[in-house]
Amino acid sequence: MSRWLRGLLALGLVAMSTSAFAADAPVRGDVRRGWDAFISKACVRCHAIWGHGGEIGPDLGRTRAGGLTDAELAAAMWNHIPRMWDKKQEEGIPHVAISETEMADLFAYLSFVRALDEPGDPKTGQVLLKEKKCSTCHTVTDEGHGVAPDLRKWAKYRNPAVWAQVMFEHAGKMVEEMKARGITPPTLESADLVHIVSYVRSLSASSDSELLDPGDPVLGEKLFHERKCIQCHSIRGQGGNVGPDLGRRGWVTSFTDVTVKAWNRVGGMRNAMAQRKVEPPKLTPQEMAHIVSFLFASSYADPPGSAERGARLLKDKSCLQCHGAGIGPSLEDFRGRAGPVTVTQALWMHGPTMLERMRDLGIRWPSFTGEEMRDLAAALNEAQPQKGPGPDAPKK
Repeated sequence: MSRWLRGLLALGLVAMSTSAFAADAPVRGDVRRGWDAFISKACVRCHAIWGHGGEIGPDLGRTRAGGLTDAELAAAMWNHIPRMWDKKQEEGIPHVAISETEMADLFAYLSFVRALDEPGDPKTGQVLLKEKKCSTCHTVTDEGHGVAPDLRKWAKYRNPAVWAQVMFEHAGKMVEEMKARGITPPTLESADLVHIVSYVRSLSASSDSELLDPGDPVLGEKLFHERKCIQCHSIRGQGGNVGPDLGRRGWVTSFTDVTVKAWNRVGGMRNAMAQRKVEPPKLTPQEMAHIVSFLFASSYADPPGSAERGARLLKDKSCLQCHGAGIGPSLEDFRGRAGPVTVTQALWMHGPTMLERMRDLGIRWPSFTGEEMRDLAAALNEAQPQKGPGPDAPKK
């Protein structure tokens, strides 16, 4: 288990977790520390990543379908608390403390996991390499044609950003060569490339890997503007409208997905740049890692919540029956710093006591959607909510 997860982290591509609705500087975590916390805090005892780990709770690699923002992740953890605590007691798993920094690291780790694709199948990749006509030009065995580079030399690149950079840089020439040979450039699905890369890696006898530094969304945003990507593409409505909005929800589902979408649109992209006399940007693999991290962070960033709706939630969900009546701690502690990380860390630390007290008072555990969690954080970041019991308070 430990060796497999270390191999996962060796990809070296990081999607930093940011609390988009925190009032001041966002809480940011470190993926590698998050992996350590996932192991040391015994999360792995209950939860698996793609089938590696415990089976008590959901597989946190496979529940990422559609992607989760940090607020949605926080809401999912909140809603899971009653069942989680009961199961931990049943299994005799002790409750361990998690600091705010450690929670930020865990969020970063889970963000990293949901940005990756599940491991590919080499046999499927071998079939796809022929079906998609890649092996017509590329050498993959000693008997290959040798028109294009031997794919085996890229087997050491475990980071998907390297493949994204190589395919983006050479896409124009690749398409021209294929057309000259009467080959229709293939359309790829994200899973297709995952399987093909898995096959190429299986051809290398060496276990050496060439890694990159973690992708930084801040540097990626800077590069996105400097390399004039913003002239054709927008990020959530800000920028050009020639190509698709790369920041809209669901456009990016994984790092490999970015590569495939760029490949499938290479003809239109090159034509649009030629018409505008814009040279295709030159990017290093490291720069591509930064840009892809930026696109992923933009696609799953939480929009601001509504403090007004959040204030109503605090009453409707019976939060003020305890927190506004001296039974629970003051919510004033969250002012100016509430976000998915801080709320989840507080929930983790006080959840068992909260659940026990609410059961004693006959108050049902409230559930939250991701949008409600954003609204709740917005309310907590402002002035202390008005005190008073919620609508579910016991009648006198």
